[in-house]
Amino acid sequence: MPGSVRSLFRPEPGLAYLDAATYGLPPEPTVRAMEAALGAWRAGTARWIEDWDRPADAARADFASLIGATAADVAMIPSASVGMGLVANALEPGQVVVVPEDEHVSDLFPLLIAEGRGVTVRQVAFEDVAGAIDPGTTLVATSLVQMQTGRVADLAAICARARAVGARVFVDSTHATPFVGVAEHIVDVDYLVCAAYKHLLGARGSAFLYVRPDRLDGLTPTHANWRGAPDPWSTFFGGPLVLASDAARFNVSLAWLPWVATTQSIRLIAAWHQDGTLDVPLDLAARLARATGREPGGSSLVCVPVTDTLRARAALEEARIRAAIRGDGIRFSLHVWNSAADVERAATAIRPYVRDDQGAG
Repeated sequence: MPGSVRSLFRPEPGLAYLDAATYGLPPEPTVRAMEAALGAWRAGTARWIEDWDRPADAARADFASLIGATAADVAMIPSASVGMGLVANALEPGQVVVVPEDEHVSDLFPLLIAEGRGVTVRQVAFEDVAGAIDPGTTLVATSLVQMQTGRVADLAAICARARAVGARVFVDSTHATPFVGVAEHIVDVDYLVCAAYKHLLGARGSAFLYVRPDRLDGLTPTHANWRGAPDPWSTFFGGPLVLASDAARFNVSLAWLPWVATTQSIRLIAAWHQDGTLDVPLDLAARLARATGREPGGSSLVCVPVTDTLRARAALEEARIRAAIRGDGIRFSLHVWNSAADVERAATAIRPYVRDDQGAG
């Protein structure tokens, strides 16, 4: 990886930060943009439309480029659960949803709310999702990369089976994008959500919702607001109800400073996606998986089951390595600031505690 990319990040000296799946580190252009926004806010000189709100629309196109969509297909929302809530709200009594039994609750809970009004929610093993889709299935909802294991869903099989029976597909790509591609399957994905504060290096409070154009009218914009109007900066008072003709109708009024950060970061992510920079963290993740006795799983996450999480955590802290504990394992998540030296440090620190059984890499 070009040193110029790694130089854009400032983790604490001596710290190996392998925890982008908890929160990503902001690159220097993002930090500068945030500092400028804070300064203008403090001084009272910011022009909220020109400086903070309108520029955020550029993030729609940059995110779309990562998933093989267009800007018109993308809405800006505050969290993934808001997008899942819109989709779950469209479900009708008697309809059936297939979802992994250990799905993140931000995706699962909106579906369980729908279950209370007569929707059937069938929870199955993550690896059995495609096989569980039958002619009675209305919607299949799954994370593309499981945050607690690093396993990657078989999106090709899920989309093929859903298409065969007429089911809709909802994907949470928060732990996949920008490292695990969806572009080749996007024509078969009906809805997709992605929180921006992790691997996209944005700020918490910003997320994206993709809606395939033929599904727009099937969702009710229950959070309808001025930001969903065709010309939001001139739509503040009175009726009639007029919403954008594209996915922007689902926009939620933006948290300005988080979107200042996300707009800057995703511009860089989109460029790195194009020039191959993002291949390097994937290679490092595969190297770390092998060094800890795992099979590479194809994502930037490496989840290593350990014999003693407390001692493993202490070893990582002593080695000044930041990672996450998920269940009975350690989750490492790599990004563009990481190096081969970080991988070696992590593998050395964790190796005495690695369980012998194979887990997802």
